Amino acid sequence: MTPESWLFRNSFLPSREAPASLKPSDVRIGLCLLTRNAAFTLGRHLLLLQHGWPGGNAPWSEILVADLGSTDSTLEIAREHGAVVLEPEERLAATLEPAADGDGLRRALAATDSDILLVVPSDLIRLDVASIATMIRSLLDDPAIKLCMGASQVDGGPLSALGTRPILAAIQPELAVVIDPTTPLLALRTTGIRHLPLARTAGYECALVVDCRAEYDLDSLAQVRVPTLEWEVSDPRLDPVRAFKTFVALLEALRRTGHISTTRELGHLFPSPKEWGELGPRLVTSLEVFPWTTE
Repeated sequence: MTPESWLFRNSFLPSREAPASLKPSDVRIGLCLLTRNAAFTLGRHLLLLQHGWPGGNAPWSEILVADLGSTDSTLEIAREHGAVVLEPEERLAATLEPAADGDGLRRALAATDSDILLVVPSDLIRLDVASIATMIRSLLDDPAIKLCMGASQVDGGPLSALGTRPILAAIQPELAVVIDPTTPLLALRTTGIRHLPLARTAGYECALVVDCRAEYDLDSLAQVRVPTLEWEVSDPRLDPVRAFKTFVALLEALRRTGHISTTRELGHLFPSPKEWGELGPRLVTSLEVFPWTTE
């Protein structure tokens, strides 16, 4: 499939008919909400997605809340709404950062028995039901699609427009047609994604796009234009630390898929003190600090 034909076949606008079209079937559709201190927004999202679904019948076979270390009432709210809570594992000694989005998705993929999983960051102010239903619909209608992205804005926002898309355009040009490769709003086919390498950190999304394309083909990807994502505080992709991790995840995915060549894994860009030895502090220089999973 050429990039031009992909734009014609695998890029969609939200359909107002899509929510009502998601009727009970043999295909199990799960919902995964990634949370960290999301008490302000989580209950609203769960009410909408469970009881405010157009047509009256929400399509979810299960609702998972993959928590990233909440200290407020997020988990209590999730349990009150009947969601299955996936709490973060104890951090590795070498990993100084708390559980991040990639780790939350890894736990959700390990726990789910759904065929299709919608991944939603819970700190969004509002969700457009037509958009997320169209994302799910794209996977139901085309078995070749493994990953559908919710592309916000015309250019995908600053991190995509000024960072990841220029890198992809230079190194893997066919992926330059992806509007928003850093979007955290995803729908995925679990059997197609579960075995792919996954960066257990913030900013895993663009790397997942590269890995999905490498494992399958361009037609394994799709995108749906969604309204501009509105956040409770601010777009987390504007955080420079997250942006840095996004770039490292992307470069590591390009290295593993043979598009760039380096002498070693790019995880060495995350040195952090681990222990004090005779020669001073030993630095973690492997992917211990940037742990990938291929499970």
